[in-house]
Amino acid sequence: MHGENPRARRARLTLAITALLAIAAAQAQDTPPTAPAEATTLEAVSVTGTRLKSQTMTAASPVMEIDAERFKQSGATRVEDLVNQFPQMSATFDGFQNNGATGYGTVSLRDLGASRTLTLLNGRRLPIGTDETTDLSIIPSYLLKRVDVLTGGASAVYGSDAVAGVVNFMLDDEFEGVAANIGYSAYQHDNDNDYMRILAGKSGYAYPEGNSGFGGIARNLDLAFGGKFGESGHALGWLGWRKNDALVQGDRDYSACALNSSGTGCGGSGTSDPPNFLVTDASGRARYAHLAPDGRWAPGQAGLYNYAPGSFYQRPDERFTGGFSLKYEINPQFRPYMEGQFVNHQSTSQLAPSGTFFGDNLEMACNDPLIGSLCGDLGVASQDVTVSVGKRNVEGGQRVTDTDTNSFRLVVGSNGDLNERWSYDAYFLYARNDTSETGHNDFLKDRVMDALRGCPAGAFKGCVPYNVWVPGGVTPAAAAALAGTSLKEWNTTLKVLSAYVSGDTGWALPWAADDAFKLVAGMEWRDQRYGATADNDTRTGNFSGAGGPRPDVRGAYNVTEAFLEGGLPIVAGAGALDRLNADFGVRYSDYSTSGGVGTYKVGLTADLFEDRLHLRGGWNRAIRGPSVSALYRPQTLALWNGSDPCAGSKPEFTAAQCARTGMTAAQYGHVLASPAGQYNMLYGGSRELAPETADTWTFGAAFTPIRNLDLSVDYYDIEVRNAITTIGASTILRSCGQNGIAALCDRVHRNPTTGDLWVGDERPAAGYVTNVFDNFGNFYYRGIDLSARYRWSIGPGSLVADLVGSYALEQKNEPIPGVSSATYDCAGVINESCNNPEWRHIANARYSWDDYSVGVRWRYVGKVDYTNTDGTAGTTDKLVAQAGGIDAANYFDLSGSMRFATAWEWTVGVNNLFDRAPPLVGTTLSGSGNGNSPGGYDPAGRYLFTSLSYRY
Repeated sequence: MHGENPRARRARLTLAITALLAIAAAQAQDTPPTAPAEATTLEAVSVTGTRLKSQTMTAASPVMEIDAERFKQSGATRVEDLVNQFPQMSATFDGFQNNGATGYGTVSLRDLGASRTLTLLNGRRLPIGTDETTDLSIIPSYLLKRVDVLTGGASAVYGSDAVAGVVNFMLDDEFEGVAANIGYSAYQHDNDNDYMRILAGKSGYAYPEGNSGFGGIARNLDLAFGGKFGESGHALGWLGWRKNDALVQGDRDYSACALNSSGTGCGGSGTSDPPNFLVTDASGRARYAHLAPDGRWAPGQAGLYNYAPGSFYQRPDERFTGGFSLKYEINPQFRPYMEGQFVNHQSTSQLAPSGTFFGDNLEMACNDPLIGSLCGDLGVASQDVTVSVGKRNVEGGQRVTDTDTNSFRLVVGSNGDLNERWSYDAYFLYARNDTSETGHNDFLKDRVMDALRGCPAGAFKGCVPYNVWVPGGVTPAAAAALAGTSLKEWNTTLKVLSAYVSGDTGWALPWAADDAFKLVAGMEWRDQRYGATADNDTRTGNFSGAGGPRPDVRGAYNVTEAFLEGGLPIVAGAGALDRLNADFGVRYSDYSTSGGVGTYKVGLTADLFEDRLHLRGGWNRAIRGPSVSALYRPQTLALWNGSDPCAGSKPEFTAAQCARTGMTAAQYGHVLASPAGQYNMLYGGSRELAPETADTWTFGAAFTPIRNLDLSVDYYDIEVRNAITTIGASTILRSCGQNGIAALCDRVHRNPTTGDLWVGDERPAAGYVTNVFDNFGNFYYRGIDLSARYRWSIGPGSLVADLVGSYALEQKNEPIPGVSSATYDCAGVINESCNNPEWRHIANARYSWDDYSVGVRWRYVGKVDYTNTDGTAGTTDKLVAQAGGIDAANYFDLSGSMRFATAWEWTVGVNNLFDRAPPLVGTTLSGSGNGNSPGGYDPAGRYLFTSLSYRY
């Protein structure tokens, strides 16, 4: 497809679209008028997963529904805070991310990533954030009618990105009246973790004790108003405000000190105060050193810096939202509509102070007066040494980054009836996201070298000597002279032009009881643009704490698509078989970057025993096109969290295994590990990327064995091929050492002198692992979803109980196709690449009577085993290894509500009633977590909430 003439491609696609629409239009024009029926006709309805409208047909792919009341009952004022608790989702919560946070909420089905989950609002796409994933912050949780979660690929219906499935947020756009809501929430924890308090005490670190009081307080105020206007119009408008305070890691005893890689002690960073020095002699031998209080040099480190206490656990956040929905029926053939949303979102992240981070190699003679007696005190035999400095900027304070986002979305369209059987819908969507990020108090590397050398001739203007060579020699003025301000800006735009016709062909199979064959035919064009720019210091990697350069990225792509969907009723009213229906879909997508690709779907549904049993099954071929940054981001050094199995005095790998990774025999056992568990990688995009493809199979049943009892079970099987991804730096390094795969070993580049992978931040001197985007690797994910719901009358009211659970049978990752030794399964496992319990569920029970309601919720996160990707038992994190993994977590939540004075409702509740702390892990297993914990668990203790709402 890459070599095909673009004009020929577009011409063929245009003909296909024209043919599809012409067929549908001809059917609409040729359909004779139907005599009015005396009986009431049910209105055809649409469901997530299909554009077909029918009273009898349902989507073959399973759809889970989250109703609006769940948000109020859980105290969730950000949509991701509730949705991501459900077991089909990755339990990631951006508000509790700090270093490396995207800055906005996302959803990820089946742990396949937010980029493989298509997220919609009222069936249409949402703005794209800085990470080129859907930004949920624009969605007003208080106006939701429901959330539909569709499992399985749906690219034939919705286009690219619907690989794992679709999450469709449906607004209550028919609301009439006035609604207002005011809410308040906070976290509270009893600091009584003896293990962490003992470790902190041994290290001399402060830690909190007893009741934390209320922290991370959030307040929200929402207003909505809607009603009819004219003869057949409806208008809806809303405004919202939400603000939450920060929590720092020092507010909790379990996060007040940063654990080391083994989880057995308080660790931290080697960039510390007093400073540590890395001294390398002419033979390449590297050793730590520090200055004793008397000014003499001593071997080893003076200590590690505890970077945890001042770092944010929950980021402070403020957002203003607004929106509207307008629709008017001029006549049945022309019903124009318009909707718009806006959000201003401000957030701040805060990290430990900046420092020199061993980033500059100072070539120094042993008789240099700056280093004094270093060579003699340390027994260095050579005449010259290379000195790298790790000094923490405690004189200047924390690094702070302020983020300001403005995002909006506008939809203009019309729908209507072509005749009694056919209808149309056409719309144009424009969405834009503008984000600016200002960083404060990070060191500028080009100034550090001058200041460390004492500001020699030619040093930068305003240089003040950064005197690390004597104890206590650094002054606040010297620190201030090294600090700079960074500025990064992102802008993304999305344009969508979509039109389709849907209807009833008037033709039916003889066994279908006159239920006719239905069709949808249409076209769609999308244009996506992404830009990321930065100041020169950020762009060139001149900030010490940035982890490497952040080059500008600009690019765009567009796609033109034609699609066809059909639903065929096969049998109706045949004894126990109420209905048997088939559906199909096909979509052809022509990408400006990679050419044409097709997606398809086939499904079958059956209703039996007077609709008591519903069987469903289907196959979907889905795709995901490459993002702009995956295509165009320049390749530069960045950081990854984990461990080097060849570092330390007693490496995890053998000398032979480490030799495969580029380590010499002389270096083995003498290479220093990164105290902070951060290593270098070469990261970036490729313009040769093509769309990845996925095949999804789903089979399931929903049944009602007795009145008011609904049960369902569904099996899913997702295979993603030629995935647009990186292999993962840790996977590359470990698979090279364990299996000697040449294609992976070629990606490991050790520091030629010291053999490490973390000292320095510029090639070729620094060591790193090449980990860039490409079309390689496959994913194989299988599992079972269960749900149950029962309602019965008790006393003056009714009790409703329900359960939603998901069991992961397999989450197999194949980084290098055909190389079984590099393949690993994440189901039920935690390691440097995985954190995925096999079973998770949410169970609810709620009793309602008169104007009162009270409920309990049980959230369960299953046990995970500590197993390396090669199948061996994990040993690096001794804290987790000793426990055999991480035990299952049970969370219990309570809530109640009371209605009064007709239009008022008061809600109060507490989540994590028993104040369960998150599990503790060392730095190698913390992954996307924050504060010594992996992601997926309640991070901050009890969550107490209340709200007062008015609806009239």
